[in-house]
Amino acid sequence: MLRREFIRFFSVASAAVAATASSAFASSPASRDNFVISDIRDKSNKMLSEIMKSNEYYKKTKTYSFFQGFVASQAPRVTLVACSDSRFQVAAIDDTPENDIFVIRNIGNQFSSNMGSVEYGVHHLHTPLLVILGHSRCGAIKAAMSDYSGEGASIRKELDSLSVSINKAKKASYSKDEWLNGVVSNVHQQVAFAKSEFAEAVESGKLTIVGMVYDFANDFRDGYGKVKVVNANGETDLNKIKEMPVFRGVL
Repeated sequence: MLRREFIRFFSVASAAVAATASSAFASSPASRDNFVISDIRDKSNKMLSEIMKSNEYYKKTKTYSFFQGFVASQAPRVTLVACSDSRFQVAAIDDTPENDIFVIRNIGNQFSSNMGSVEYGVHHLHTPLLVILGHSRCGAIKAAMSDYSGEGASIRKELDSLSVSINKAKKASYSKDEWLNGVVSNVHQQVAFAKSEFAEAVESGKLTIVGMVYDFANDFRDGYGKVKVVNANGETDLNKIKEMPVFRGVL
């Protein structure tokens, strides 16, 4: 068989086999479901394996004395309200968060979503700092600025309470700057909610509420992974924030 004829024959035969396989697969929803489920199980298995291996490494690198410091009780210095987004992890702001940060997370870093947990950190653990931490490219903020009527009831409830969802023109898309402004606006609003709730502690100086934005996308153009302070007890002027005693030598 000539080379050209062989190539033509091979192409036709391959196409026929592919069409047959495709037809069989398309006609069998069960086969598709089994394939998808198998893929999901493989991913879950790999992740569980990584979790156990990472924990084993963690256990080996921590000494007995490390854990003795907080076996009996916890004494964190910060109550942190952060977004659930997986692109932010506590290691971005504290490389030893154990017994140091009381962490509360939800979509959109909302105060009202977990008021009981925040109150526990402030009133029972007596953390002198309450940090509201938003982040660049927040999906909850983008959703709240858009039409989310097609979402489930629970998600709609969460998005309804985000400040950017109130009195906003719903658009199909936003610029990066508009998106970032929405993130910052929401942090300001959450700080205001928290300050209203803990007014006495703030006024007495026992509590400082700080609004921050973690910028993994370099949208502020200050560097990837930079944490930017945008609010302190309702003050948004950075120069005035720098003058606050708790920020002395920090910014």
